[in-house]
Amino acid sequence: MTPYENIISKRDLRMYTDQPIADDVMQRILQAGRMAGSAKNIEANRLILITDQGVQDALVAAGDFVSWIGSSAAIIGFASPTAELRMFDVGRQGQNMMLAAHAEGVGTCPVTFQHQDIARAAVGLPDDWSFPMAITLGYPVPDHPESPLKRQRVAMDDLVLRDRWS
Repeated sequence: MTPYENIISKRDLRMYTDQPIADDVMQRILQAGRMAGSAKNIEANRLILITDQGVQDALVAAGDFVSWIGSSAAIIGFASPTAELRMFDVGRQGQNMMLAAHAEGVGTCPVTFQHQDIARAAVGLPDDWSFPMAITLGYPVPDHPESPLKRQRVAMDDLVLRDRWS
């Protein structure tokens, strides 16, 4: 698969088998996150790899739309000192890891944690750190159903404006 094919074929998945992710595969996924660029090269984010079912279950209460995350083989959470939180850096790391996972045959889905006090408590973060997002990972179930929310992408002519808003 070419990099372009990897990008355009990746879909978010929320249903996984119970197969664990091999250590070498997980290391490549984490390395892809490690190699993402960082604003001013501060590299403030830390990744928390969560495979413990109790911690995964505790994180369910940290988001409004994450009831399914405990069924994943692993969760990679993004921790950052609140004063240094740069969501663009979180996104860059997340996208790198999701594309690397897709190339390895591992499904992923990004999740947002709206309840920071619960998220911090679940992973043991101090109060001056944020845990805004995570990605779930797991091998896709066979014949994964299409999402009822699936829709056509915005047409290129509607998406891209040239030079000015008009």
